[in-house]
Amino acid sequence: MREPPVDLSDEMLRTSLRERYGLAVADLTFLPLGQDSSAWVYRVGTADGAPYFLKVRRRVTNPPSLLIPHYLHDQGIAQVIAPLPTNTQTLWTEVEGHALILYPFVAGTTGKEHGMTPQQWIDYGAMLRQIHASTLAPDLEQIIQRESFVPAGAGKVRDLEAHIGGRSFADPAAQALATFWRERREDIRTLLQRAEDLGQRFAKTAPGFVLCHADIHTANVLLDAGGQVWIVDWDDTVLAPKERDLMFVAGGGISSALVRPREEEWFFRGYGTAAIDPLALAYYRYAWAVGDIGAYGDQVFFRSDLGEVTKRAAVDRFLSLFVPGNIIPLAFASDGLSADGKW
Repeated sequence: MREPPVDLSDEMLRTSLRERYGLAVADLTFLPLGQDSSAWVYRVGTADGAPYFLKVRRRVTNPPSLLIPHYLHDQGIAQVIAPLPTNTQTLWTEVEGHALILYPFVAGTTGKEHGMTPQQWIDYGAMLRQIHASTLAPDLEQIIQRESFVPAGAGKVRDLEAHIGGRSFADPAAQALATFWRERREDIRTLLQRAEDLGQRFAKTAPGFVLCHADIHTANVLLDAGGQVWIVDWDDTVLAPKERDLMFVAGGGISSALVRPREEEWFFRGYGTAAIDPLALAYYRYAWAVGDIGAYGDQVFFRSDLGEVTKRAAVDRFLSLFVPGNIIPLAFASDGLSADGKW
């Protein structure tokens, strides 16, 4: 989020960190990072000089998003950044209708911002292969989400279509997005229909499931000062076909500006040989496009708690989805993937 939450003060956060985590907070800095409209992040400095990364959410809707990275870290995948326990050994705490989640602070930049060396791409691939090969404890396997083959955001896109109609809007961000939506209405309808159709077809193939991060583009690959690769942000973790994650790398990923053929080749040196189902890849690209359309539209039209800066950024991101080389053109192009699934 670009702006801090309006209903949770810094003083409340400091008090909660002291009472729930035993931290003597010396400095609390809001970081205008991320695209999740229900999450805010801070850098926490303590009296003893130790830094922490604080994530504040409206609520924890997917507990495995915290339990899974904690489990993987305990299983020896050290570069998965796991949440730190509270004084009562829970992985998050509730404060004034919000969930606070504390992590170690890893100083560095993301692979998206800084770019990655060949070795970092190889390490990234090897780490993802290790995650996909992981066996979950039975209690975690029972509660983790499973792929439904129904594109998340489909209902939201239909709500937005009904809301926008032919109306005019007083809010500048809403009017700008409504105008663009009407210009691209047929594309949006086609994306939604194709996503749902491909999901139904893919489900009939009975693909095998692995543990997936589900949002593992290079903005969630953190690089520290020593060049070590770390994996962050497990909010959407799910049991799904491996293509749920490989979609972010194979054939241009979700933006050809982020993953070129040479980066893809380096990644698969680390990941190893993988037969990629072109139907799966097409479905996940369409589903990702539908999810982004729904998420950004929701921020502009249905979130009265968000500020103008955040809404304007959502409009800009919405428009960028249609730019050549980004997710919507890539989704349309994926219908013509090679029948043998080779890259």
